[in-house]
Amino acid sequence: MRPGRAVAVLHVHSGNLFGGVERILETLAGYSPPDAPMTSAFALCFGGRLQDTLGAAGAVVHELGEVQIRRPDQVWRARRKLRAVLAHNSYDVAVVHSSWSQAIFGPVLKSSGTPLVRWFHAPDPGPAWLERWARRANPALALCNSRYTLENARARLADIPLEVHYPLAHWPVVGESPSRAEVRAQVGASDDTVVIVMTSRIEPLKGHRLLLDALTRLPGSNWQVWIVGGAQRQEEVAYLAELKAAVASASLDDRVRFLGERTDVSNLMAAADVYCQPNTGPEAFGLSFVEALAAGLPVVTTRLGAAPEVVGPTCGILIEPGSPDQLAVALSTLVADRSTRLRLGEAGRRRAADFCDLPASFSALARSLSVFTHSSALSS
Repeated sequence: MRPGRAVAVLHVHSGNLFGGVERILETLAGYSPPDAPMTSAFALCFGGRLQDTLGAAGAVVHELGEVQIRRPDQVWRARRKLRAVLAHNSYDVAVVHSSWSQAIFGPVLKSSGTPLVRWFHAPDPGPAWLERWARRANPALALCNSRYTLENARARLADIPLEVHYPLAHWPVVGESPSRAEVRAQVGASDDTVVIVMTSRIEPLKGHRLLLDALTRLPGSNWQVWIVGGAQRQEEVAYLAELKAAVASASLDDRVRFLGERTDVSNLMAAADVYCQPNTGPEAFGLSFVEALAAGLPVVTTRLGAAPEVVGPTCGILIEPGSPDQLAVALSTLVADRSTRLRLGEAGRRRAADFCDLPASFSALARSLSVFTHSSALSS
């Protein structure tokens, strides 16, 4: 690439799920300041929410067609479509966000001469067989979404340069309508109800069962829990059914609301009082923690993975994993003490500023990719 020109990045991704990675891609697509040092385009295999939101943001989205690994014909067609994209468009670097996309598209990207970068969103992001397949087209640079991910991925990426880039985030945009009171009323929470919210993928690692177990120990009656997240895959649907059955069995139907997948998460957080996500396994980063802190919510989570990099004692409560008793004590403290909630919430906003400086994060990522592509050009 020519010095002074914006680095042109192609993000290659599956696109059939929606979580932290997809929110990062949305943020990249929606951020286009004047004289931006980086431009982002996207190549996706599946349609759905991500493709729709990227398109609505005005981003260039190349459709590669649905791909199932067990269908070699689909893999071949998608690779052919990506070759055509690269033949007709000039990209300085390609970023893959999973072992799946690296395994399927890494060989095409490398054979085209496009420098390949892998953004690790977890230290062990895929089955061992898929990671072995992916390593047939190793990247020349690995970005890691936290220090936790970098330290745990270092051993098997020893020959690849590693850099930490926290996920790009911005201050939540809360609509003027509906108001906090209206949102609460729509869900069935009164003004004096303490609302505990959890927004995450519907998967066991996020700790839904631990939360429900703790709720059976939570005293008082002035609280309500909102569980936000959609079930898409078969295992998620089954897990959601188990959670709903557990709520009914514990007679918590009037206290626990399953709100499904929502596009107004910022409004829901603004209408809540506490964020709780008691992970049962290590979280590689936790973008939802940042969003909760930015909304002024104290965060309750387990001391696992990268959570301590985001949440400290000034803005939340870290408990030991697997302890419903500790979790119940933490939640009961916040439910009972409004002043503690406000103190931790205000500190949370200050902490979120470290992660929500989008111009600085965007420029740092652009600088790393620009230096990388320039070095790749010199060495080729």
